[in-house]
Amino acid sequence: MKKAAFSLFILVFACPLWGASFKSAVKKAAADPSMEGAAWGLAVVDAESGKEIFARDAELNLVPASTMKLPVTAAALEYLGPERRFVTRLSAAALPENGEIKGDLYIVGGGDPSPGSELIKEAPALRAIYDGWAGALKAAGVVSVEGSVVADDTLFESFQPGSWAWEDIGNYYAARPSALTVNDNLYRIYFRPGAAPGEKAEVLRTEPPMPGVVFENLMLTGPEGSGDNGYVFAFPGQDSAVLRGTIPRGPVDFAIKAALPDPALFAARALTESLSAAGIKVAGRPGRGVAPSSSYELASSTSAPLPEIVRALNKRSFNLYAEILLRHMGLEKYGKGGPDEGRKAVSDFLAAQGVGGGFYVADGCGLSRVNLVKAGAFARLLAAVHKKPWFPVFYDSLPYPGDPDAFGHIKRMGAGTPLEGALRVKSGSLRNVRGYAGYLRTKKGRTLAFCSVVNNYAGPGSALDDLHRDLLLELYGKY
Repeated sequence: MKKAAFSLFILVFACPLWGASFKSAVKKAAADPSMEGAAWGLAVVDAESGKEIFARDAELNLVPASTMKLPVTAAALEYLGPERRFVTRLSAAALPENGEIKGDLYIVGGGDPSPGSELIKEAPALRAIYDGWAGALKAAGVVSVEGSVVADDTLFESFQPGSWAWEDIGNYYAARPSALTVNDNLYRIYFRPGAAPGEKAEVLRTEPPMPGVVFENLMLTGPEGSGDNGYVFAFPGQDSAVLRGTIPRGPVDFAIKAALPDPALFAARALTESLSAAGIKVAGRPGRGVAPSSSYELASSTSAPLPEIVRALNKRSFNLYAEILLRHMGLEKYGKGGPDEGRKAVSDFLAAQGVGGGFYVADGCGLSRVNLVKAGAFARLLAAVHKKPWFPVFYDSLPYPGDPDAFGHIKRMGAGTPLEGALRVKSGSLRNVRGYAGYLRTKKGRTLAFCSVVNNYAGPGSALDDLHRDLLLELYGKY
């Protein structure tokens, strides 16, 4: 009898009060109307010891959305190393002779995402790179190119995954992951809204200019303040697009971002323009091709180090950079820059951390709804990553409440609370999918790794942000 009573004492009183409190908070969150009908996996792990702190349906297979970028960027830091840089080269089959480059001039893509990037710190403008190359050729006495400017992007397989939704293809967030990426592989389409909701929105221009691109414009005007609800329907490599959806009434002009149909060809055209502006005549039309293996390097540009790319990728949740790094990992581990090899490299990394069975990797960025994760495996992965020598780089890449380099709902979630200095979190959002994964440094100085993924929820995403803010504040104060 005494033994039974003692066992009851252990069950009731040995569990810390904060644990009961957090369990109650989770139960309350699960009962919120916004979570009606949802599948929710949640796991919290002590990052130092790897010990599980809390789990709720942590073995459910759930669609992670952009939280998928965390295992991918962690694997990239592991395989490529924080010092890695990527090089784009200008080459020709022969050195210039009598002021002329015989044959073609090649831009050879090395998988650098930074030329013309709006997100990577101190990334040079594309025109600055190409004008610099043209100036160097001019200074060396080159006055003409016998052939064409030819873009070589064969380092990677550049087509988007087949599991991406077709309404995404053509929009900037589903741009082709080319080995010759320029200007984040996007351009802007400017519209003049109609005078009233429902009226047609007129296409004004594109920036940069996109000669030869033809639009079927079905874009309408939405209510004032309704934001960007416009979509570009286009296929890779085709110079035509259908514009659908709405843009808000009010602005004199309003821009949406579209994916470049052929980034490599755009690069060849841009360099041809820079050469012409420098007084170097190019006989042929810009094109695509493969540089000779014995070509001579005439100029080059080098990317920012990998940490700057990872930082921009995670803080701005930019899909293109994740897909580029996925292909670099395939090249590094298996000698081929294809998505299949990249996915296998990430899966190998996950297996090496002891969590291989907790992930199904369909792409590098989380845009595919075929990706699957288990919250428990995800939290354990983050605990394993916490011990890596490159962890400070990884940690620094994660957004936090009030982060000036981030955008969207995570920048607002928890702003003005203790989470501002304690939370690093990557979120993920697709239609009816919300994910949160990262680290929490608690009031008592412990570091927790956590993952929460919600699928098929009923309410607005902002309601889930509020629920998770409250749960994280509970953990912060009690553990």
